[in-house]
Amino acid sequence: MSNHLYHITILSLLALLACVKKPENMTGPTIGKLDILADQSLKYIIEQEEEIFERTYKYADVNIRYMPEYELFKTFMSDSFKTAIISRALTNEERQFFITRGVTPREFPFATSALAFITSGQPKDTAYTYEQMMAFWNNPESGKIFVIENAKSGIAYEVMRLLGTNALPSHFYALNDKKEVIEYLAEHENSIGIVDWSDISDSDNPDAKNILSGVNLLGISRPVDSIQNGFIKPYQYNLQDRQYPLTRDLYFISTTGMSDVGMGFATFIAAEIGQKIILKAGLLPKYQFERIIEIGETKDVKVIK
Repeated sequence: MSNHLYHITILSLLALLACVKKPENMTGPTIGKLDILADQSLKYIIEQEEEIFERTYKYADVNIRYMPEYELFKTFMSDSFKTAIISRALTNEERQFFITRGVTPREFPFATSALAFITSGQPKDTAYTYEQMMAFWNNPESGKIFVIENAKSGIAYEVMRLLGTNALPSHFYALNDKKEVIEYLAEHENSIGIVDWSDISDSDNPDAKNILSGVNLLGISRPVDSIQNGFIKPYQYNLQDRQYPLTRDLYFISTTGMSDVGMGFATFIAAEIGQKIILKAGLLPKYQFERIIEIGETKDVKVIK
């Protein structure tokens, strides 16, 4: 090979290599960086999803910022973030807001959670009809006090939505964190705490175990015009078919309009591994996958897949 041809070959290879993008400069469902907003009440579960996703796809990097729902939406709609994980779907007004900006938001439900009611001590009642609970919510003179974590949380939004009001009633107290909620319940006999079931559903979560060990989980009946199944607690099996009356879905929302790493993360959460994390956390996965169980001559059963 002549020197002239040799140099041309080397220069061609260098030019080709210069055109090859490095992984850190690429974007796709399993590669790239993205900032994501998430409801702070979902932190324990979403952190697990993030850890396994990034371990599986080493070039994927999702930076998740947790905050109360009100602040989350304020930030999300200011256009500084384009992906969010929240405890409800967009309202028609919120959806239209994005559409007027030329973006059709994509919404993916990935799990079902619920509003859970807790009390402390030895209350006279640990079960209420749906109508009784709604009557307590509507009547500041009922003698019941309701406590939630953070006035800007998704719980506050859900209470106001169900009551059809723009402000929490005077007998609803919003405290700074779950620790204060538990302390308040212990000191006030007629108080009822409202938390997202995802806060206390995972028996492997030390904080959840600590909370459940010191409170009573209340049972609520279905509305009077529904098929009755007694007083139901928000256990995983009662979230199926909305048996528990105050369920709500968790959503992954993207406004990027691209098949980016956010969409890859959403797909991962909705796929088998991500849904198993949801199942283990005590919530109801939106997508069920095949399970093969081997039953032998003994009473033992073995999950094959």
